[in-house]
Amino acid sequence: DLIALPSLGRPTGVAAVDRLLGGGFPRGRLSEITGPASAGRTSLAFCLLRCTTRSGEFVAVVDPADAFDPTSADRAGVVLDRVLWTRAPSWKQALRCTERLLQTEGFPVVLLDLVDHEQAIAAAAWIRLARLAAGNQSTLVLLSRQRLAGTHAAVTLGLQAARARFVGNPALLDFLESTALVLRHRQAPLEKPAPMRFAGPSLA
Repeated sequence: DLIALPSLGRPTGVAAVDRLLGGGFPRGRLSEITGPASAGRTSLAFCLLRCTTRSGEFVAVVDPADAFDPTSADRAGVVLDRVLWTRAPSWKQALRCTERLLQTEGFPVVLLDLVDHEQAIAAAAWIRLARLAAGNQSTLVLLSRQRLAGTHAAVTLGLQAARARFVGNPALLDFLESTALVLRHRQAPLEKPAPMRFAGPSLA
């Protein structure tokens, strides 16, 4: 269910999510995508990257866990020539790298994946990142299993796994169904959960 919505936000191209967010993740703000494994975090992130890179813009992925899979991203439709992939060796360096990227013009979307590096990060770090995103009107999206930025995130989207189907031998994930729920949104009322369905090689 993929669309491109005209919006002041950054659309993901997933109709249910973009409606839930009022058009997409807000520009100039810090947002979070949270949820357990197999809830669709990576798939939704790929949709955001695909929507942005296919529009001719560049994105940055900060990846201290070295979890970004270019092959899966390519199959999901992300234009890899417009992706800056940064493999920071630690979460602290990932935060510093994200700061530098937000200070650099040309990256309207910055994705920070802290799924395997979830720490009790000081509030000052989130305040600084949120201010830098606002100053450059960049969409900063944090991936994590649980909420990390707290009230410093303008939007927090929680994902919950619903159903998955495996096919073949060895078994490969054929499709994933999950539910998206807005846990926090500064500029819009919270809506009812929205179902999502992802298919293909980029599921996670």
